[in-house]
Amino acid sequence: MPQVWTRSRAGTVPPPGRVLVRSPLSERPQIHLLSLPLDWELESTQVYFVEDDPLTLIDTGVKSRASLAALESALDELGYGVADIERVVLTHGHRDHFGLVETLRERGARLECWVHEADAPMVEDFPAVVQSRLADTFELFREAGATEDVLERIADDRSHLLDQNLAEGQATRVDRALREGDRVEWKDFAVRVLHSPGHTPGHLLLEDERAGLLFTGDQVMGQGVPRAETFYLGALPDPSDPCRRRPRFKGLVELRRSLRRLRGRSNRWLLPGFGGLVRRAERTIRDTILYYDVRLQRIERSLRHLAAMNQEVTAFDLRTALFPPDEPLEQIRSQILLLIGALDCLEEDGLVVSRRRGDGVLTHRHR
Repeated sequence: MPQVWTRSRAGTVPPPGRVLVRSPLSERPQIHLLSLPLDWELESTQVYFVEDDPLTLIDTGVKSRASLAALESALDELGYGVADIERVVLTHGHRDHFGLVETLRERGARLECWVHEADAPMVEDFPAVVQSRLADTFELFREAGATEDVLERIADDRSHLLDQNLAEGQATRVDRALREGDRVEWKDFAVRVLHSPGHTPGHLLLEDERAGLLFTGDQVMGQGVPRAETFYLGALPDPSDPCRRRPRFKGLVELRRSLRRLRGRSNRWLLPGFGGLVRRAERTIRDTILYYDVRLQRIERSLRHLAAMNQEVTAFDLRTALFPPDEPLEQIRSQILLLIGALDCLEEDGLVVSRRRGDGVLTHRHR
């Protein structure tokens, strides 16, 4: 789920279940923005119905009665039913983007589901992948130096998070695994797949260069910034790592690289998963990069100051220094993940050295 970041320049967000007027996308009148409800802090997510051959949904919303009803209502307004959908293209493997695919199949849609190959396991084996990542969170946070109190709260919250994920997401078959450079074609136009990891390993963008459109999923949004995932990729330590860390997907490192790749493109419109249609594409991409650059600079300054006093710190020590102490668990979780990602970036830039203490906790120091 994205962290909220309001921006007045974002497009008008339609109420859940309504169809955005066609006029902003006169270049591609076949594309309709559908707003589907969420029982989250952000009240709706955006999916796109492409009224061309084949009839296609780009993302689907969560598995819920309200989301399905809103989708059915929007499609009915356009003269279609859910059974008419022939293809779903997923920007990434989060439940608010693929949760309804299996339900659509159960409702009669003989559709193909396309997703990037790196996120296909999440879509096809959703319960097992979620369980594995939630279980690994405890070890990841213990390695980051979290206190016993926080670790206990993380462990106690695991079943709630699992239930929440499984209530809104359902595994489904993937029919085509996409890669960088693949084309998604309709009768009248086509888009090119850009692999853009960070928010997830297999996050993809869909670019219509001729019309100047870029479907951005959760990588760049109208009213938010993406959270970057981080999770273990294997159970055994990397023998080439002096700290003997387990291989890990370093989402913020990948996100920063992916966002920088988007600078200077000729896109006029961004079509994100949240925040309406975004007209000033380059400015929004730049501001998303700046959001993280500012935080990295703040964290680096803290580390440099501590190094001058001959101190090294854990990710959780930084969390204690930079954020209020008594916050909801979800905020604490997000802050620790942000700091782990920031330390990954600073280590990537050669500004931080890390070591493992005798108790297994990782500590970090500015060079």
